[in-house]
Amino acid sequence: MGDVDYYAVLGIGPEAGCGEIEDAYQRAVAETLGPDPSRARMLGKARAVLLDPATRADYDARCVGSAVIEETVAAILQAHQPRLSARRFIQAKWSLVLTALRLREDPS
Repeated sequence: MGDVDYYAVLGIGPEAGCGEIEDAYQRAVAETLGPDPSRARMLGKARAVLLDPATRADYDARCVGSAVIEETVAAILQAHQPRLSARRFIQAKWSLVLTALRLREDPS
Protein backbone atom coordinates (compact mmCIF):
# COMPACT_ATOMS: atom_id res chain seq x y z
CA MET A 1 0.00 0.00 0.00
CA GLY A 2 3.10 2.21 0.17
CA ASP A 3 2.94 5.92 -0.46
CA VAL A 4 -0.12 5.85 -2.70
CA ASP A 5 -2.96 8.06 -1.48
CA TYR A 6 -6.02 6.06 -2.47
CA TYR A 7 -8.30 8.88 -1.40
CA ALA A 8 -6.62 11.22 -3.89
CA VAL A 9 -6.68 8.54 -6.60
CA LEU A 10 -10.48 8.51 -6.33
CA GLY A 11 -10.78 12.23 -5.57
CA ILE A 12 -12.52 11.79 -2.22
CA GLY A 13 -11.81 12.55 1.42
CA PRO A 14 -11.14 10.09 4.25
CA GLU A 15 -14.67 10.57 5.58
CA ALA A 16 -16.26 9.20 2.38
CA GLY A 17 -18.77 6.39 2.78
CA CYS A 18 -19.14 3.27 0.64
CA GLY A 19 -21.60 4.92 -1.74
CA GLU A 20 -19.31 7.89 -2.31
CA ILE A 21 -16.34 5.57 -2.90
CA GLU A 22 -18.28 3.53 -5.46
CA ASP A 23 -19.54 6.69 -7.21
CA ALA A 24 -16.03 8.14 -7.33
CA TYR A 25 -14.68 4.86 -8.73
CA GLN A 26 -17.33 4.73 -11.45
CA ARG A 27 -16.72 8.38 -12.32
CA ALA A 28 -12.93 7.87 -12.49
CA VAL A 29 -13.30 4.79 -14.70
CA ALA A 30 -15.63 6.69 -17.01
CA GLU A 31 -13.17 9.59 -17.24
CA THR A 32 -10.23 7.35 -18.11
CA LEU A 33 -9.61 7.76 -21.80
CA GLY A 34 -8.17 4.86 -23.76
CA PRO A 35 -6.81 1.57 -22.47
CA ASP A 36 -4.51 2.45 -19.57
CA PRO A 37 -4.01 -0.78 -17.61
CA SER A 38 -1.91 0.84 -14.89
CA ARG A 39 -4.58 3.49 -14.23
CA ALA A 40 -7.32 0.83 -14.20
CA ARG A 41 -5.30 -1.29 -11.75
CA MET A 42 -4.70 1.72 -9.49
CA LEU A 43 -8.42 2.63 -9.47
CA GLY A 44 -9.38 -0.97 -8.75
CA LYS A 45 -6.86 -1.26 -5.92
CA ALA A 46 -8.03 2.04 -4.39
CA ARG A 47 -11.65 0.89 -4.56
CA ALA A 48 -10.87 -2.52 -3.08
CA VAL A 49 -8.85 -1.10 -0.19
CA LEU A 50 -11.33 1.64 0.69
CA LEU A 51 -14.49 -0.50 0.42
CA ASP A 52 -13.25 -3.30 2.70
CA PRO A 53 -13.60 -2.04 6.30
CA ALA A 54 -10.71 -4.09 7.72
CA THR A 55 -8.31 -3.21 4.90
CA ARG A 56 -9.34 0.44 5.04
CA ALA A 57 -8.78 0.61 8.81
CA ASP A 58 -5.33 -0.94 8.35
CA TYR A 59 -4.54 1.48 5.50
CA ASP A 60 -5.71 4.49 7.52
CA ALA A 61 -3.73 3.38 10.58
CA ARG A 62 -0.54 3.05 8.53
CA CYS A 63 -0.97 5.97 6.17
CA VAL A 64 -2.87 8.69 8.04
CA GLY A 65 -0.29 11.19 9.14
CA SER A 66 1.91 10.66 6.12
CA ALA A 67 2.62 13.83 4.20
CA VAL A 68 0.69 12.55 1.18
CA ILE A 69 -2.59 12.03 3.04
CA GLU A 70 -2.15 15.11 5.22
CA GLU A 71 -1.71 17.33 2.15
CA THR A 72 -4.71 15.77 0.41
CA VAL A 73 -7.01 16.20 3.40
CA ALA A 74 -5.86 19.78 3.91
CA ALA A 75 -6.46 20.62 0.23
CA ILE A 76 -9.93 19.07 0.22
CA LEU A 77 -10.94 20.83 3.41
CA GLN A 78 -9.53 24.15 2.30
CA ALA A 79 -11.46 23.94 -0.95
CA HIS A 80 -14.78 23.08 0.70
CA GLN A 81 -14.86 24.89 4.05
CA PRO A 82 -13.90 28.28 5.42
CA ARG A 83 -10.30 28.28 6.65
CA LEU A 84 -11.00 28.55 10.38
CA SER A 85 -13.58 25.78 10.46
CA ALA A 86 -11.27 23.59 8.35
CA ARG A 87 -8.49 24.08 10.90
CA ARG A 88 -10.84 23.12 13.75
CA PHE A 89 -12.04 20.10 11.78
CA ILE A 90 -8.48 18.90 11.14
CA GLN A 91 -7.54 19.38 14.79
CA ALA A 92 -10.56 17.35 15.89
CA LYS A 93 -9.76 14.57 13.39
CA TRP A 94 -6.12 14.48 14.47
CA SER A 95 -7.08 14.13 18.12
CA LEU A 96 -9.29 11.16 17.17
CA VAL A 97 -6.51 9.59 15.08
CA LEU A 98 -3.94 10.04 17.83
CA THR A 99 -6.31 8.53 20.39
CA ALA A 100 -6.95 5.56 18.10
CA LEU A 101 -3.23 5.05 17.57
CA ARG A 102 -2.56 5.20 21.31
CA LEU A 103 -5.29 2.64 21.93
CA ARG A 104 -3.89 0.43 19.20
CA GLU A 105 -0.40 0.56 20.72
CA ASP A 106 -1.61 0.02 24.32
CA PRO A 107 -4.77 -2.11 24.30
CA SER A 108 -4.80 -2.57 28.11
